[in-house]
Amino acid sequence: MKVWAVAVIAVTGLGLGLGVTGCATTIEGSSSVDGGQVSAYQSEMSVAAERSEAAESSRRAQAARNLTLELCSQFTTTVVTMLNSYNQFVTKLNEVQSYSALGDAGQIAIDQLNAGEQAIKAKLVPDVEAPVDQLVGDFLVRNQALVKAVDGQNRSGLNEPAGLWIDARNKAVEACGQLAG
Repeated sequence: MKVWAVAVIAVTGLGLGLGVTGCATTIEGSSSVDGGQVSAYQSEMSVAAERSEAAESSRRAQAARNLTLELCSQFTTTVVTMLNSYNQFVTKLNEVQSYSALGDAGQIAIDQLNAGEQAIKAKLVPDVEAPVDQLVGDFLVRNQALVKAVDGQNRSGLNEPAGLWIDARNKAVEACGQLAG
């Protein structure tokens, strides 16, 4: 048994010696760095980083444009329904000359103005482009003033909030049109 153990140790030692000598290959060159290669590498990395930042910026800008176009599409479609409902209300009010004789026309107009506002707000997200975000936001403020005037049964007081509503709508529609144009 002693002879066998010595033989195993000898063979293992021989194998290790061969493994070590097999890895002892010399490589030509120096351990110093060529300054020109370092500068070239740093320049390449800088250009790559700038391209990456530009690509990301372009993606963000395109995403914002898409969100803005979605808002504009929703706005221009929804505002037509809101306006038609309000005009039907005013026509009926002019016919009957009294809120008490209106029936549910006032509430229908209020409901349509509020429903339209909710649909528009759903698309008015933080990344929407300026000035569309501001102009649509201004319209929504004017919409609430018009709802309040209708709900308050203001007869002579409808013209001012309605005029401001129309003005805000026109500005937002114009800004949206410029994006599509």
